[in-house]
Amino acid sequence: GSFVNPKVISVMNLLEIKDVALSMMKPAKAEVLKWYRGEFSVDLKDDQSPVTIADRNAEEILRKKISQHFPDHGIIGEEFGSHNPDAEWVWTIDPVDGTRSFVRGLPLFASMIALLHKREPVLGIIELPALGETAWAVKGKGAFANGQPLRVSSQSRLKGAFVAVADHYCFRSEKCTFLFNRLNQEAGIVRTYPDAFGHLMAIRGVVDVMVDPLAKIWDYAPCKILVQEAGGRFANFAGSRASIEEGTAVVGNSKIVQQVRKIFRENSKKAK
Repeated sequence: GSFVNPKVISVMNLLEIKDVALSMMKPAKAEVLKWYRGEFSVDLKDDQSPVTIADRNAEEILRKKISQHFPDHGIIGEEFGSHNPDAEWVWTIDPVDGTRSFVRGLPLFASMIALLHKREPVLGIIELPALGETAWAVKGKGAFANGQPLRVSSQSRLKGAFVAVADHYCFRSEKCTFLFNRLNQEAGIVRTYPDAFGHLMAIRGVVDVMVDPLAKIWDYAPCKILVQEAGGRFANFAGSRASIEEGTAVVGNSKIVQQVRKIFRENSKKAK
């Protein structure tokens, strides 16, 4: 296999690593598609979210490949926890993002991988296996899907905007239904395009902004580098850290992201 000395990872090498990452995802994606719309049992995890044999098998495939190619890199994954998460270079993986979609046979699930350097993503891949879409970004090299450069939408105003949101229950559980309601009042149209699918549509600019009150580091790591490389902004609902671990995300061009954050900020002030 191609072994990259971690001490000399440069931008050029990141492009090579991106190619390795895409090749590592092929067998994982094939495993996921093998079960898609087929017969399998669904287990509920402690947090009541579903998991399937496809999630587990695909994550095992990815972990094995990463350990072969990059033995000193850490791995953070949804189903099997963390391995060496404090390493300088850490992979985040989620081979079936949107398990609820996957279980129903909806084609909106994604497979995702990102490479963090000192806890910030420098490479991200979001694939929509059932739709044959592959998007990637490398820091400083742009974001692309199936060979075409990705750009966020230029719609700067929330008024009249086409807004993607996560499921309503996420807003409920995070006690921010006020934001969901305000988006419905202000925007041109609000649609639920959950999980990485919604984020990728915002990164593509086919929706104007994605508003997500609840996801994890393996969801947000690839989204953050992709939207930044597509000329947009990744932000949390509040604060200035743009953390991939904080749990919330607004993804789109910086002007519309700011408007969504303003609604959140005004309501937080009122609540005090």
